[in-house]
Amino acid sequence: MKHKKLLAAVLSLLLLTGCAESPDSDIIIHKDMEKLIDEAQQTDESKAEVSDLQQNDRYTADFENESLRVSVHADAEVEIPAIDRLSMYRVQQRRFTQEDCDRVRAALMGNAPLTDCTQLMQIRTKAQLEEMIAEHRQMLAEEEQRIANDPDYAELIKKNNADSLEDRQRRIDELQAEYEAAPDMIDYAVYASDGKLEKNADRIAQEQNENGFWHGYCRDIADGDTLWVCTQDGKSLLHTQNTDSYSNVMWYSTSPIGYENCGVYIAELPTLAELGSTGANLEPLPDETANLSREEAEQKAESFLHQVGADDFICCEGEKLTACETLTVQKHTDFRQKEQTYARTYWVLRYYRSVGGAPVGQPSGTKKAEGTEKDGFKEKMWPAEVIELRINDSGIVRMQWSAPLEITETVVENAAMKPFAEITASFEKMLPMTATNSISDLDTDITIDRVELSYSRISEKDDFDTGLIVPVWAFYGSRKVTGEDYYDQHLSFTGVQLALNAIDGSVIDAELGY
Repeated sequence: MKHKKLLAAVLSLLLLTGCAESPDSDIIIHKDMEKLIDEAQQTDESKAEVSDLQQNDRYTADFENESLRVSVHADAEVEIPAIDRLSMYRVQQRRFTQEDCDRVRAALMGNAPLTDCTQLMQIRTKAQLEEMIAEHRQMLAEEEQRIANDPDYAELIKKNNADSLEDRQRRIDELQAEYEAAPDMIDYAVYASDGKLEKNADRIAQEQNENGFWHGYCRDIADGDTLWVCTQDGKSLLHTQNTDSYSNVMWYSTSPIGYENCGVYIAELPTLAELGSTGANLEPLPDETANLSREEAEQKAESFLHQVGADDFICCEGEKLTACETLTVQKHTDFRQKEQTYARTYWVLRYYRSVGGAPVGQPSGTKKAEGTEKDGFKEKMWPAEVIELRINDSGIVRMQWSAPLEITETVVENAAMKPFAEITASFEKMLPMTATNSISDLDTDITIDRVELSYSRISEKDDFDTGLIVPVWAFYGSRKVTGEDYYDQHLSFTGVQLALNAIDGSVIDAELGY
């Protein structure tokens, strides 16, 4: 029972302490990984194993820090996985392979013929260009009329040597030339794709126009690989993007009328409450239903995970909700693409990797590495690994798989952890400091209703590309900040109020990655 309850709630660890004011630098510090490994290998009586921790089933406490204006009430069930050990592992990001893409394609798209979306995005039909030319001609006419009727404006244009009329006419001429060579409609079969990943650097090298699609799209991800295809009926999309800088991600989207072009780089998942709030007051997508039960949705999800070789993932959060999706809809009369936003109802199920029976649920590695290079500012990100599936009566209508992990080494087979009493002592000391607000006249009241032990990924001090999976205690609850309406709204939240490394009791922050 404890294990099932743990799995049902892990995802809200995403909120973690990053939702609060940033703690002082002496509270959250880079971890000394070698020292942490040494501590995890200790076997003296001061350490605890999982069997010792499983004796704790409830945590209660009331405490406050008057100077920091933080008060805490805890009456929480303690959830610990029903396994005999927790370990430490070294991990790195894994790129999606061609085999991954082929498996997902087969599971979700079958053998449907594919079209290269990157070519579609560079093509405009005569109908599209007609609209653009008409718009530019209207703007030209309005500019001519303003110059004729407003001497001051005309003088300003002349004084600044602005060739606004010439520029607008030049753009019309360019569009007219493109119109003459444009197709009446796009034949998707002409731009067929074999569904293979391609190196971004190769696509850039093949493109002679430095202002072309691949030069722009791959400006910051030339190191990556791309697969961006849709079915030739225009109803389903599969997009894979590997890049060392912005994480590796795979998207799938389908509907009876078109697909959602999910994105280019990493996509952080919103909370289910946030996702569900986006579908209000929108027209529902026609010809879709979501009458299946959660059990039926999970059966469809687990069948897919088995097909793609992800049997070691477990459902950590799920809810039936209505959210908005902006679909790329084809008008088959002239094959123009139009974006239309609808409300869609489905089960949203989020799956995390399970290692030895415990989920890697707390990312603590929405990690960002920033710096400057001779080419300018550089930012790298590494989010949590998660597979999100959206399922209705049609089946899986959207899939996102972010930041796949690869375990490269078992660092400690059976990690020695701090006794629960030491963890709660650290919690009672550190929570007021991490929860306090630098803004004066604000009071913070925290209620803790759940304490859980699971895995987290934390970051190496000097290496962006590797991390450690370690046992972590998460203290769930709600935070209410009062004093001014603005701060009531923006600083109050429900989720993880504090996460502590189970080995050394140090504070972990998801935003910082350690």
